[in-house]
Amino acid sequence: MFRRIWNYWRTHFSVRLAAITITVLILVAFAFHRFLQDQYLEYLASTNEHSGSVVLDIESDTIARELRNDMKTGATVSLDPVLSDCALHYMEDMEDISAKLTLTNSTDQLVRSNMPDLLNTAFVTADGEIFIQKNRTIYNLYPENNLWNESNREELLLLCRDLKAQLNRDTVPRAASVTRPNSFTLSVKGVTISTTRNLLHIAFALPGNQRNSENLRCILVFSFALTSVEDFFEKIAGMENNYTSACITDSKGTVLYAQDENALERNLDDLCNEKRTSVLSRKIEGSDWSLHLLTDLDAMKRSVNAQYEKGVWIFMAAIFLISVLLLLFTNHELRPIRSIGKAMKLVKQGFWKTRIEVKGNDEIWTLARNYNDMADALEEWRELNRRQNEEKLQSVRQTADAQMHALQSQINAHFLCNTLNAINMSAVEQGNEEVSMMLRMLSNIMRYAYSRSFEAVTLGDEVEWASQYLALQKFRLMDVFNYRVDFPEEYLEWPCCKLFLQPFLENSIRHGFAEKQSGCFISVTGQMEDDRMKITIEDNGCGMTKEQQEKINAVLSGDASMHMEGTGIGIENVAARLRIYYGSKLSIRMWSAVGEGTRFTIHLPIPEYLPGGEEESGMDD
Repeated sequence: MFRRIWNYWRTHFSVRLAAITITVLILVAFAFHRFLQDQYLEYLASTNEHSGSVVLDIESDTIARELRNDMKTGATVSLDPVLSDCALHYMEDMEDISAKLTLTNSTDQLVRSNMPDLLNTAFVTADGEIFIQKNRTIYNLYPENNLWNESNREELLLLCRDLKAQLNRDTVPRAASVTRPNSFTLSVKGVTISTTRNLLHIAFALPGNQRNSENLRCILVFSFALTSVEDFFEKIAGMENNYTSACITDSKGTVLYAQDENALERNLDDLCNEKRTSVLSRKIEGSDWSLHLLTDLDAMKRSVNAQYEKGVWIFMAAIFLISVLLLLFTNHELRPIRSIGKAMKLVKQGFWKTRIEVKGNDEIWTLARNYNDMADALEEWRELNRRQNEEKLQSVRQTADAQMHALQSQINAHFLCNTLNAINMSAVEQGNEEVSMMLRMLSNIMRYAYSRSFEAVTLGDEVEWASQYLALQKFRLMDVFNYRVDFPEEYLEWPCCKLFLQPFLENSIRHGFAEKQSGCFISVTGQMEDDRMKITIEDNGCGMTKEQQEKINAVLSGDASMHMEGTGIGIENVAARLRIYYGSKLSIRMWSAVGEGTRFTIHLPIPEYLPGGEEESGMDD
């Protein structure tokens, strides 16, 4: 199984690319995620501190203003002489129903007045005994038990002692307050509800002109709900985060008001030492209170981590989706490369004509198109190479046959040449110069044809041989044709292919003049043209049809298969030998017309090496 996975990994580039890309994305993402997490935590702490400072500035002013309003309200009421006289009169005679009713009505009017924060008004003796108190209706719930009762009597006594101490110090304000949390019980339809509210209890001396505690007889206690504190705590509790809390402490650092009831009456330093906490504080003007915002840094970090964990899962899902899309896209884009690979395997197996179906115009499909072009070029080269190999093989075979024939006829050639020389001597002795000349030409032709040198001849040797060959043919045919051989002397030392003119001359004599008895002419000329030797073999024979001309030109250029019917094996062979000897720079073309004659044009390239190591001066002419 592991080997199969490894082979799949090794042979599929798209899988490797997708895996590497995914790995890099994950590593970069987690590194960047970690960086963002730290930066966001730092930014959140800085933002929280800045916003907390603004909130503390606003809320501390709000709470200070509420404290001043409550103190002012209580002081104004306590200075009312009618209310003071009524309270003192009732204290003197508590059996007086009229005085009690009057004081009760006054107290009820105070509770129902335009002071929504006033929850309770109580009249207390200097010893802390309550003789009249009235609760305000809270949330449409009517309490059967008063706020002050036996459960919080100690708080009331402490408040009275604080007021006496304040009067003895003779300082302003001439009142005392207590802010310790107080619980009171509400009974609604038989159901007892215990609640704790953020209350402020303020005690004033009656009458208002008392100078000390010695003649203090009656105390008026107001219990205010600190609405600003409750609103502030509700705002903090309604924040999106769960790591910020608030509290109010006295001058000793004791918690007076807090969101968490477990923090009440505890020291702020002790709370901060229990966990890593950032504290922002503001002094509440006009009091010895301080407002604090507490930020649990560990909870903040946990909150940030929780948010980023969600982001990680989302990011992982996005990476998975991107990976799938990347794999599909890469697999689709690499399809032409796989097609090229399959085509190359087929070509390797011998299927040379394998081609790729191009289905696009992008760069990779362009590569497939270039592969098709390359395959076509290779197929053409392969066909050309096959033909050249066949030509070379044919030439080798012809050379081998010629060598064999030359070896077989070597004795006969020498015998014939010696015999011809003997006949020539006899003709000379008898004074027959024409026969002697013909015999010498025939001897030279035979000696040139049967010599062992098959390639190492010069253009001059070939021209001389062609002249003697035409002279003998003219003598043989009884002057049916005449001829002209004209070549520049400065190029006669060029090396050339042996007997390359004979097939063209023989074609003119055998086929061109077959139906004529006289007036025939053969021209063999050579001249330099465009840095090549142009050799023209032209006759005025019967000519050929257009179809025959096309066949022979196809054979001369090497485009036609060997031994095409009607082309002439000699011309076909010599064309193959010339292409082997001179290469791609050789050019052979034929022109012919019925009744007008035939013309062969051969362009021979300049030889790379000339006898003596120097090029002929005539080349620059």
